[in-house]
Amino acid sequence: MDEYAFIKGLAAKFSRSRAQRNKLFECDSEILELGNSLWGLTMDEFSQAEDLFSSESPEKLGANLAVATLSDLLAAGATPAFFMQALVLPRDVDSAFAEGLAEGIARTLEKAGCHLCGGDLGTADAWRYTGFAMGPISSGKPLTRILPETEQRLFATGSIGDANLAAFTKGATPQFELRTAEGEFIRKSATGCIDTSGGLLDALWTLKILNPSLRFDVALERIPYCKGLESFSAATGIPKEAALLGGAGEYELLFCSGKDSASIPDTLNVQEIGGVAPSSKPGIFLKGKGDRIVELASPLPCPRSFGGVDSYAQAIVSLACQLFGGGNKNA
Repeated sequence: MDEYAFIKGLAAKFSRSRAQRNKLFECDSEILELGNSLWGLTMDEFSQAEDLFSSESPEKLGANLAVATLSDLLAAGATPAFFMQALVLPRDVDSAFAEGLAEGIARTLEKAGCHLCGGDLGTADAWRYTGFAMGPISSGKPLTRILPETEQRLFATGSIGDANLAAFTKGATPQFELRTAEGEFIRKSATGCIDTSGGLLDALWTLKILNPSLRFDVALERIPYCKGLESFSAATGIPKEAALLGGAGEYELLFCSGKDSASIPDTLNVQEIGGVAPSSKPGIFLKGKGDRIVELASPLPCPRSFGGVDSYAQAIVSLACQLFGGGNKNA
């Protein structure tokens, strides 16, 4: 499935509200003027089959579902305020699973200062979850994926690649972190932002498409790779950069700020990973050890275009070996 083409075709059948302030794909959330204020609105649907969220811990699953929903508001510079959900559970679900799921969601919403307003409940063969959230943009200036054509610094929150590492090893989904403190800093200082719900390089590719005159230079050695990725790479021969190419998201925030922007407070989990600037040779360029630079010149493989997780993972590994060298010892 060509997701972008599908969404464009679908959206073309509907009229846009005069209250809407963003265009298609321009922002992680939809930005609407409600009354005299700007609000961010977002909705996401999740399932184990597509998003690979493991459910060995219902409470962790619930927390991850809420973080994954709210991260779009943080990326838009909005403060989470209201939440709704549609929860589909297996017909024979254990009550402890449902209670743990609710506890994880509630814990995350409380941390965000966000309130559940209602939702819907259904049954099916496997769990499925849809989260809706909205919140005000108090600054009056939303963050979008459209960047100014000036020299900027490129940052990422948290650690990168843990969800893809879990997918490669068929391990448990990591605990996602709600970046509320980082979100507050980003809201005040960023020139643009996107979350890494489809992986780091998928997010960068989206920024590239929307900002065709800009060059994104990424220093691979400055990326805050997740714990365990180096040892996994050494044991399997799979380049650690495969975890940047894969579509399992860690729901961190990727953002830009001005060249002379304020330094990042030590209390925040943020790492500068590169720079952005207007260029006669725009695109995404990944700098490794020495002077080796790899251009990401083509779209990444789409998970929905493969028959299953294993074939998709193999395509990602093959691409990583092609771009960064190495070989899969277990292939």
